[in-house]
Amino acid sequence: MTGSAVCSSSASPPAGPYSDGVTLRAVVVDNDPDALDLVVTDLRLEGVDIVATAVDGVDAIDTCKAHRPDAVVLDVRMPPGIDGVAVAEVLQRETPDTTIVLYTNHLTDHVLGSARRLGVPVVRKGNLRALRRALTVSSGR
Repeated sequence: MTGSAVCSSSASPPAGPYSDGVTLRAVVVDNDPDALDLVVTDLRLEGVDIVATAVDGVDAIDTCKAHRPDAVVLDVRMPPGIDGVAVAEVLQRETPDTTIVLYTNHLTDHVLGSARRLGVPVVRKGNLRALRRALTVSSGR
């Protein structure tokens, strides 16, 4: 795993690791509601503004176009529609300023090769520390 791999309340989010003084705005995409809730909760506790969530590839694209987040955390396998790799390709064309992090347990040659080609990090699901680091590094925070 070399190359691209990287090991709604009205209250303001707590200060997180984003030292530039600007809150990172993110969209989280996962078809598994438990995984989605875990990532959203963790990132909010770290000071990330979760502007929206999505549960499938088409919704992810529409949501990112509508909200223009700084970053998107993107599951790879979201049946029955398009997968996270295809979503990443569309988002790079249509929202090129959005940082993309693939968050998956499906570390296949296709996923890793596609991530390398796209220049996006891949983080194994469940490794929230690595996910936070990937968001920090990839977004230049």
